[in-house]
Amino acid sequence: MTSQELLVLGLVLGPWGLRGAVKVQRHAESRSVLSPGNVVILRGPRGSSEALLTAIRPLRHLLVATFQGIDSREAAEAVRGFEICISRTAAPALPEATYYHHDILGLTVQTEAGEGLGEIVDIWPSAAHDLYVVRRDAGEWLLPAVRAFILRVDLARRVM
Repeated sequence: MTSQELLVLGLVLGPWGLRGAVKVQRHAESRSVLSPGNVVILRGPRGSSEALLTAIRPLRHLLVATFQGIDSREAAEAVRGFEICISRTAAPALPEATYYHHDILGLTVQTEAGEGLGEIVDIWPSAAHDLYVVRRDAGEWLLPAVRAFILRVDLARRVM
């Protein structure tokens, strides 16, 4: 499956405890996408494989997940840095004006007049709303992911 056919839902940050649980940085707002019983794709530098998600729970701004077959700290360490993905065709539809992080990353941010302000290179989740990290030649700045600051998102043109 190519990168365009996959939707990245999260990133495995590393082990959590001794029994194979992992800390996950979530890249999708919808919790139904990451729920026990779902089969996901773990994609890493050496390829990808399917994995059954057996449990998931919140941990501050992260998630703690367990997968069938990953039952030790060593096995959890082996998937550090892996992306948790699903096929785009299996992804649930999102409400209007809601997007998967994977679709937002790389968008060009422009003013209403079309002046380029930079490219979205990261997304920082917070309790109130996400913050988009926008990079341009002069450095980086944060854009709150709220309607007051974001007037339009055009995924086809890759512009916000």
